[in-house]
Amino acid sequence: MSAGPTGGARAVWHRARAARVARLARLAFAAATVASGASCASLGGRRAEDRIVTVGLSAQRPDAVRRTLAAFRDQGYRVKESLTSGTEIVTEPFAHTDDIEATFRAVITASGGTSRVALSGTYRERSLGGIVRGREHPIVRATEGVEGELWARLQNLALAIRTPP
Repeated sequence: MSAGPTGGARAVWHRARAARVARLARLAFAAATVASGASCASLGGRRAEDRIVTVGLSAQRPDAVRRTLAAFRDQGYRVKESLTSGTEIVTEPFAHTDDIEATFRAVITASGGTSRVALSGTYRERSLGGIVRGREHPIVRATEGVEGELWARLQNLALAIRTPP
């Protein structure tokens, strides 16, 4: 009357069935991952160039660091002290509006006599006089709203870095 195997064969049958179920679960997970990645990209997923403003300079790293620091300071940003020899420059959080605080970053890489400055940033909402802070959001390429305003500020920094002193 039993539909399945009996005795020792039953244990083998259960292991084989468990392996099939596990394979099917892995396949379903992989398919869902691929589908979600494709849908995110097609529904406005962000590429690196949508989060980073890049400046190419025909200058060595020390000069690129000096120009970047000067641009930050000339535009009124306070720079955090760091131990990375100037290859990563981060601003103190600053008030963009009464309820939005932002932080800008510059990562400087060099090869030969050229340097590359990658500018990016994050922002968060503040409430209750700055006591409560929301989660950080990356600044992305935009033309309006808070992100548009912050993206424009990053582009202004890039222009100041490109312009020789």
